[in-house]
Amino acid sequence: MLARQEGTGFEVVLSDGGSSDGTVDKVLQAAGGYSFPVEVLHGERGRARQMNSGAAVAHGEWLLFLHADSLLPDPQSLNTALSLLREESARCCSGRVMGHFALRFDRGDKGPRFGYSFCETKARLDRPYCTLGDQGLILPKRFFAEVGPFDESLPVGEDVVLAERVRRCGRIILLPSEIVTSPRRFETEGFRKRQTLNAIIMACLGTGRTSLLDSLPALYCSQDRSRPLDLLPCFREIGVRIAELPFRDRWVFWYAIGRYVRDNAWQLALMLDVRRSLALGKLPAGGDGRMLAFYDRFLDRLTDHPPGRWLTAGLVLVWFIMSRR
Repeated sequence: MLARQEGTGFEVVLSDGGSSDGTVDKVLQAAGGYSFPVEVLHGERGRARQMNSGAAVAHGEWLLFLHADSLLPDPQSLNTALSLLREESARCCSGRVMGHFALRFDRGDKGPRFGYSFCETKARLDRPYCTLGDQGLILPKRFFAEVGPFDESLPVGEDVVLAERVRRCGRIILLPSEIVTSPRRFETEGFRKRQTLNAIIMACLGTGRTSLLDSLPALYCSQDRSRPLDLLPCFREIGVRIAELPFRDRWVFWYAIGRYVRDNAWQLALMLDVRRSLALGKLPAGGDGRMLAFYDRFLDRLTDHPPGRWLTAGLVLVWFIMSRR
């Protein structure tokens, strides 16, 4: 796929975290036949650590953090992305700009589409916690030095944290090309269960309670070890960790959770818009639907206050208690 990219020069740095499936050997065998240089790094497992290592040895003016199971079908993807980002950087951002591609899952016509279409739609929105690493993050190397590196203390979510740093001090741009990624993790672990665990991870990141992630079982296994998820041990472990907090800290914790979930309740309106778009045959669905606009204009204001956050916290607590049984 990279060899088919046109109009721009680049190098490839493969940052390996101890893989055992023959990937590195295949890359080294084929590297001599490419028009671009290929360097392989060996280090400890961990996405943040691996990407930081790759960025440290890269020579380019721009960095593209690309997951190994993601593809750019359009041969003009990189050329178009760089042209747009350079133009935007010169116009208003002084180099503080990061692009990401429009996400699409490589599923063909298999099974229900709603969940995947919802993820594809959300990934196209310019809203907090919607920009993830599987969308292909591309930014100037000097800007990465300013907002980075990826947080190696996090077991997952380093891409989200970096994107939110960029959002606070720069601009995030949706690029015109699609990036196609594998749905294999969802298919192996179960879509609903994986998304539930992802929601817990995002809530921990959004409230600053990342220590809860350290001991969660089956948080994010490597693909070769992934199995259907059993979320009950995760819920029980979280319950134990919350119970260990002092009484006042527990109230602070649940209020923070209520605030985070309320701030992201717009996703319920987006779900309704995605349902409608699917019924109309629009794939992926658009992110400018009537229900989302209605929520932003009216419902968001009705709940954006302490009672609304406490009510949301109470609903989450009831859901959490029921999920532990």
